[in-house]
Amino acid sequence: MMTTMAMTTEGEKFLLLLTFLSPAFPTGAFAYSHGLEQAIATGVVDDDESLCGWIESLLMHGSAFNDALLIAYATPDNLEEINGLALSLSASRERHLETTALGASFAQSAASFLDLSLPEGDVAYPVAIAAAGMAAGLDRRALIAAYLHAFSANLISVAVRLVPIGQRAGLAVLARLLPIIDRAAARALEGGVEDLGSACFLADIAAMKHEVQEPRIFRT
Repeated sequence: MMTTMAMTTEGEKFLLLLTFLSPAFPTGAFAYSHGLEQAIATGVVDDDESLCGWIESLLMHGSAFNDALLIAYATPDNLEEINGLALSLSASRERHLETTALGASFAQSAASFLDLSLPEGDVAYPVAIAAAGMAAGLDRRALIAAYLHAFSANLISVAVRLVPIGQRAGLAVLARLLPIIDRAAARALEGGVEDLGSACFLADIAAMKHEVQEPRIFRT
């Protein structure tokens, strides 16, 4: 029988946050490009500058900011409602696949640490993150910032391999995105569900087109 761990000190909670959003946490996020593979294949993203702009748009005006809002707004009482919103915001089959596959993998892995109470059926990735954060008593702003950091780092890793831009250039992009991640986390905590929406139409279309892209390396 598996025993979940009780996180009692702030130090333990901080370490759990690092664990949950680490690239080593077995969600399989490395297999998903969130449509970026298609953008690279068509030349929309072809260097570090265009990559930075692409991710910044997602963080401030697109799917990543929607995820941040959902994490910020989630409570134990509205988790099913939030999950329905998260799934309905998937602009394509590819986005739905990504968020539900990552959500399932995260929830299964997080169960080694915590007892999670999740909606039945498909669970969106940010909803699983929010549930784990609440169960562990993690600071909400830190959780959102860590989620957005992991999201950004994963897309940078995609570009490092596919453009390619090189690891140092990828780190430089991440450095430029740090203050943007911080602002996005702050905005999410100040907002509400009425702020959900996306103006990143090129990213949504790229995710749709990726479904039939040949050849392709990533699942989305």
